[in-house]
Amino acid sequence: MNLIIGKGADGGNRVTDKVDTTNNEANANFSGMPSLETLWQVQQNEGSDGFYRTYIEAAKTAQTIIHNNLALLQQQAAVLAEAVAALDMQVAVAAELKERNDFLQKTLEEVANTTRIVNSTLGAYADAAMSIQKLEKGNFTPQYIMHRKEELGMQSGDLTKLLVEFSRYAQTFLDALANESKTASLIKTEGTAGDANHKVLKVAYQSWLQRSFDVNKILEGRLVFISGLLESLKKDLTTLQVSQMELDVQERARQVAARRYKKQVEDVRDYDDLEGQYRNRYDEDGNLIGVDEGGEGGNRRGWQVVIVFAVIVLAVIAYFVLK
Repeated sequence: MNLIIGKGADGGNRVTDKVDTTNNEANANFSGMPSLETLWQVQQNEGSDGFYRTYIEAAKTAQTIIHNNLALLQQQAAVLAEAVAALDMQVAVAAELKERNDFLQKTLEEVANTTRIVNSTLGAYADAAMSIQKLEKGNFTPQYIMHRKEELGMQSGDLTKLLVEFSRYAQTFLDALANESKTASLIKTEGTAGDANHKVLKVAYQSWLQRSFDVNKILEGRLVFISGLLESLKKDLTTLQVSQMELDVQERARQVAARRYKKQVEDVRDYDDLEGQYRNRYDEDGNLIGVDEGGEGGNRRGWQVVIVFAVIVLAVIAYFVLK
C-alpha cells in the first residue's frame, strides 16, 4: 500500500493544492521500511555505508509522508469547520453535523499526537542506524556490528505495518472529513443532509477508536524496542569515546616526549664550546631535573691561548732585556 493519502474511495481530490506535496511525487512508490534482505543486498552492492544510507533515507521519507498526511487532514478539517460554522444551527441536520464535526475535530487532535509520536519513533530508528555506523567506523568487531544491523533490519516489518495501519486510518479519516464537507454544502444550499445518517455515522466514527488502539499497540512495541536499543548503543558509544580519548592522550604524550627529546639533544649539542653557558639536565622521561654550568668550552680555551701567547712574548722581551 502507498502510504501517501489524498484520494478517497471515490477517487476525488482533496485539498492537496493547499499542502506542500513536493516530496510526494518523488516518494509516490514508497511503501515502507526496507526489509533486512533488501538492506543486505544494498550492502553487498554499495558497501556498509549503503546499508545505513538506505535505512536512514527510508525513515526520513516516512517522516515526510506522515507529516504531509497530517497537514492534509488539518487542511480538510479546517474546510469542514469553516463550512459548519456558516450553517444555521436551528436546522436539525445542521446541529447534527456540528455534533459530528466536534467529534472529528477531537479525533484530529489524537491523530496529530500520534503523528508526532510516530515521527519521533522513526527518528529514533534513524538515530540508532547512525549510532551503529559510528561504532562500525570505530572498529567495533564485525560480529557485533552484524548483530546490531540484524536487530535494526528485523524491525522493518513491524515498522511498515505501523505505517500502513496509520496511513489507512488517516485515509479513512480524510474521507470522512471530505464527505462531511459535502454534507455541509448540501445543508447550506438545499437544507438537507442527503444520504448522511447521523446515528450510523456516529457509530462509525466511534468505531475508529479500535483502529486507533491497534495503531498505538504496534507503536508501543516499537517504542519499547528502540528505547532499549538506544540505551545499549549509548553505552557502547561512551565506551568508544573513552577509548578514542585514551588514544588521543597517548598520542599527545608521545608528541610531548618527542619534543622534549629534541630539546634535550639541542641543549647538549656543542656544549663543550659554550663557556659560561648552561645546560638543562633531563631524566629518562624527559622531565627537567637540573641545570649545569657550561663546560671547558671554546671561549675559555680562547683566553688560555691569549695568556700563553702573552707569557711567551714577555719571556722573549725579558730575555733580550736581561741579555
